[in-house]
This record gives sequence, C-alpha cells and structure tokens, in this order.
Amino acid sequence: MRRLTVFWFLFSCSFLYRFLHTGVVSDIRVTEHPARIGILLDYSGGRLLFFNAERGLVLFTIRHKFTDAAHPAFALEKAGALTLRTGMELPEFVKHS
Repeated sequence: MRRLTVFWFLFSCSFLYRFLHTGVVSDIRVTEHPARIGILLDYSGGRLLFFNAERGLVLFTIRHKFTDAAHPAFALEKAGALTLRTGMELPEFVKHS
C-alpha cells in the first residue's frame, strides 16, 4: 500500500473546526454547529469543499490539482452514528461559484 503524501482532514470540537491539509492546520470558528456536513470533490476543477449541508455555507475550500485517485475515509472520535449519502444533487451555491 502506498503511503499518503497528500491528505485532507476535518474534525470538530464544539464550535471549533480544524482542517488539516498535508500538515498545515487551519482553525475555523462557526457560530452554528452544522447537523450535516457536506463534502464536494470537484476533481477536474481542482476543488474540495466542506460545507454546512443544511444552510449551504462553505466551511472550508481547498484548491489542489488532482492527479491520482481520491479515497475518502470517515471516522468518529466517540461512539455515535455516521450516515453517508452519495450521489446527491449539487447544492445551488456550488452551481453558481
């Protein structure tokens, strides 16, 4: 198995969200804790977006020239439920950006 050299990581603790992109940390404070977080990979456009799926507000955007396969991975720090939904329609705010 190849070692990952490029990765993106998101975790939250209360109202602080931390994004880790290949060793660089960015802290984002939110005023409203999203119940659902959306992840959109625009492979050919070179964008990875994390957004509040209910309000359509972008939490963080990463620009990257993708050249290899992208492999998502999900985990919970504590016991709980994680629901994944794929093939959803693009949010309106993404269609116009």
